[in-house]
Amino acid sequence: MISDSSSVLLIEDNLGDIVSIRTMISELSDGVFELKFAESLGEALKILENENFDVVLMDLGLPDSQGFRTFTQVHNKMPELPIIIITGLEDEDLGVNAVKEGAQDYLVKGQVDKKLLARSLKFAIERKQTEEELKSSIYERDILLKETHHRVKNNMQVIHSLLSLQSHYAGNMEAINVLKESQNRIKSMGMIHEKLYNSSDRSKINISDYVHSLTSNLLTSYKLSEKILPVIEIGDLELNLETAILCGLIINELITNSLKYAFPNTEIGEVHVSLNWVDNKYELIISDNGIGFPKDIDFKNTNSLGLQLVNNIIFQLEGEIKLDKSVGTKFTINFENLITS
Repeated sequence: MISDSSSVLLIEDNLGDIVSIRTMISELSDGVFELKFAESLGEALKILENENFDVVLMDLGLPDSQGFRTFTQVHNKMPELPIIIITGLEDEDLGVNAVKEGAQDYLVKGQVDKKLLARSLKFAIERKQTEEELKSSIYERDILLKETHHRVKNNMQVIHSLLSLQSHYAGNMEAINVLKESQNRIKSMGMIHEKLYNSSDRSKINISDYVHSLTSNLLTSYKLSEKILPVIEIGDLELNLETAILCGLIINELITNSLKYAFPNTEIGEVHVSLNWVDNKYELIISDNGIGFPKDIDFKNTNSLGLQLVNNIIFQLEGEIKLDKSVGTKFTINFENLITS
């Protein structure tokens, strides 16, 4: 039996068919079944603008519209509303096409009985309820994810502030620099959650916007915005959350390395960041035109916390890293999106 809370709009201009359908529907309901009529397409469209229905029953031949266009006019206006076509046209091809284009069902007058109509209405109403429940679930999940990203970002801001406060009590420059680098790492992760919080898709991040913000923050942090020119070349790429965080940390560490060591006299220079999809992998290149990487240091085996972190991240990404010392310092990293469970 169909719930008495269900509402149906019947679009039909033939009085005999209206009476027949109304009789069948009244026998299906335990109580008062809400049924409304429209005798033309124009009247139906006006009603749909102001009222909500669970399902539409419609004929294809109306005084102001004939054929399949009748269905498309209603479907285009209310694409999420289940529509059952009930027509005198016994056309199998038309019925198949109607269902492909979004009709819930295609019934032929004279072949419809109470059971067939009940089944069609039941499936239509259940479909609408299921879709509404699914949308509600997706909306709730989206709100939860948004709130999660917001709280993570705020928590990282608190940690960033605590590190800043701690740096005021540090006893030497080495400790201050360590705290500053930790602040920048925290900020690089917090920026990702901030961008995800403001994004319509909270599963991916536009990496170009993020890298521009990250690089600008680092230049400001080291007071080199007037001296060092950032050159960023990144296509319209999106990374999932886990990969974006790891990629961001790599960029943070290697740009920090350039800003700290490549320009010892703070002369004017450039840092370059590029990220592209090459041979079914991401290719990240971070370089500078500074004094070059020290020849006596193995970047894969060093006491530098930053470079150790970079190598560990690349291991997590199952990627590869190469160093070119011919002009300044140039790191080339190839990796794939981190697969999440």
